[in-house]
Amino acid sequence: MMSYFNRNKWTAIAFLVLIALNIITLTTLWIMHERGAERRNGNQPALVDFLVTELGLDSVQKKQLIVLRDEHRQQMQAIRRYNRDAKNAFFDLLQQEDLSDTALAAAAKEAARYDAETDMLTFRHFQQIRALCTAEQKVKFESVIKQVLRMMAPPPPGRPQGGPPSGRNGEQQDGPPPGEEGQAPPPPRQ
Repeated sequence: MMSYFNRNKWTAIAFLVLIALNIITLTTLWIMHERGAERRNGNQPALVDFLVTELGLDSVQKKQLIVLRDEHRQQMQAIRRYNRDAKNAFFDLLQQEDLSDTALAAAAKEAARYDAETDMLTFRHFQQIRALCTAEQKVKFESVIKQVLRMMAPPPPGRPQGGPPSGRNGEQQDGPPPGEEGQAPPPPRQ
């Protein structure tokens, strides 16, 4: 009788430990997901603060900037949704055996249309921000807009954030690094 309780006691303890580990794992995954979402959206407040600091915007201009940012974000979400649907429809064409070039071109044009709308919407957004500025701030705006665009851009595929690799003495390097494609391989040994 005693061994039955001891055996069940250890089973119950193991079961409770497994439940605790599951709760810890799920909590950790949830927290990491939330932090990832904060990081993805976290650059937006940093951009507002960056523009306020660099341009010397006052509190009224900052409030207007935040309103513009929120409106832009809503418009971009709608365009991204349409873009995703258009690209899905484009790649759904892979299921068709006899697809004409005309139909393929029309689907590609529809998918590309939303990329162009995104660019135009972003351009108009920056025009609105520029319109908030005083004459002196507009001069500063011209010098910081490229920095803002770099901050907003996703990192290039296959490269860590921070831009292209540097060559010797910190200069930017175009083309393949030495020893890669574009250069002749070393001669074979004999």
